[in-house]
Amino acid sequence: MKPGNRGASLALACALVVAPARTLAAPGAPGSADDARGQVVLPSGRSLVVEIADTPMKVQRGYMFREKISDNEGMVFMFPAAGFHSFWMKNCKVALDIAWLDERWQVVHLEENLPPCGADPCPSWGPLKAARYVLEVRAGLAAAEGLRPGAAVVFVPPAPAVPAGSTADDKRH
Repeated sequence: MKPGNRGASLALACALVVAPARTLAAPGAPGSADDARGQVVLPSGRSLVVEIADTPMKVQRGYMFREKISDNEGMVFMFPAAGFHSFWMKNCKVALDIAWLDERWQVVHLEENLPPCGADPCPSWGPLKAARYVLEVRAGLAAAEGLRPGAAVVFVPPAPAVPAGSTADDKRH
């Protein structure tokens, strides 16, 4: 996708394409300890623990400044509506595979082995069909685990938080 053709709702692999510098996360830890994690089951049956980028700040931060990404983790970007969400690799230190998914969690577009951006201007990538979700994984994992256009993944959201001082057995009043 040409940079001039980007839609209004842009996101990126490592930082939002149009993110002002003051909103970028500082290098270091991936997020706060209270960030919920979900799971994604790939077509091969492999299960990944995924960070969930469901706020503007988490979408902007993405995988920026990460030194490594294991074969057992990923990141899911949740958008309020399907769209042509473009990504780039600005401030990303690791190569990624990026899968755009529709509302049924089926892959509608895949970009593999995207390298970190070495110099401005950074290229951006986007789907040819509207997507509601985006899954990022370590480069090479998509091919190894059968993630390709038409394949579906299963998303398992994080368990609801239990209020402090209560237990799962506290269902009686």
